[in-house]
Amino acid sequence: MRAFHATASITVGAVLLAVLLSGCGSAAKPAGPAASASPTPNAIPSPSASAAPKDVLFTVAANVRGKDGSTIAILMTARKPVPYSSSAAKPIEKQFIETCGAGVGGNPVTADTLAANGSILMPIDIASSTTGKVFVFPIDLSLGSPYFGQSATGKGVAPSDSSQPCYGGYKWSSSGAVHAVADFESGNPGPDVTLWRYAFYGFSVPFDSNATIEACAVTITDLAKPTVDGTDGWDPNAPASGTSCGIGYAGE
Repeated sequence: MRAFHATASITVGAVLLAVLLSGCGSAAKPAGPAASASPTPNAIPSPSASAAPKDVLFTVAANVRGKDGSTIAILMTARKPVPYSSSAAKPIEKQFIETCGAGVGGNPVTADTLAANGSILMPIDIASSTTGKVFVFPIDLSLGSPYFGQSATGKGVAPSDSSQPCYGGYKWSSSGAVHAVADFESGNPGPDVTLWRYAFYGFSVPFDSNATIEACAVTITDLAKPTVDGTDGWDPNAPASGTSCGIGYAGE
């Protein structure tokens, strides 16, 4: 088993800048008969302007293609989880219960089940440089542990398995904003706010989809390093397959 030791402290602003610069060419040339430059992503908006950067654990950034050939920058921002009983958890608890509660399918979630399971709730924001552009192929979103529930809301987002909407993952078919919540059950006594380290987060597409995920960049903040540093099975390296970009627990 190997331990992960972060090698640099990168601010969230730096990774956003890296995303904006990725794929960009040199200064514009005078108009002429030359072929136009390849399309590049626009600036990614802040996933949540009201949230302080100090609550960010890590970011996952990449470029994907739209069906029209355009390049679309996408960014996943994972924030510090909060105990179900915290006042800060109320807005995300409401979203999670609305998505995963009774009548939705799977194992219905209520405030009582969150309390009984010692749950922590992790907010995850996903942003893109454009809105409403259809991806070449729907992107699979990895939002936590397969053993616990996740909710995701936003235009173009749908459960991978409609019969298990909170436990089978999500597919993202068109650009825009996505708001997600990952649940982790620590039991009692609890809650354990470090359980998020035993999960995987990111983007992927099937190898045979004719879609690609490029310019993958992962940033781990100083807030997250004490939790993941030395955790067996935690993989900080962004894969170079061209069809995935992510970070997290890969197994021991």
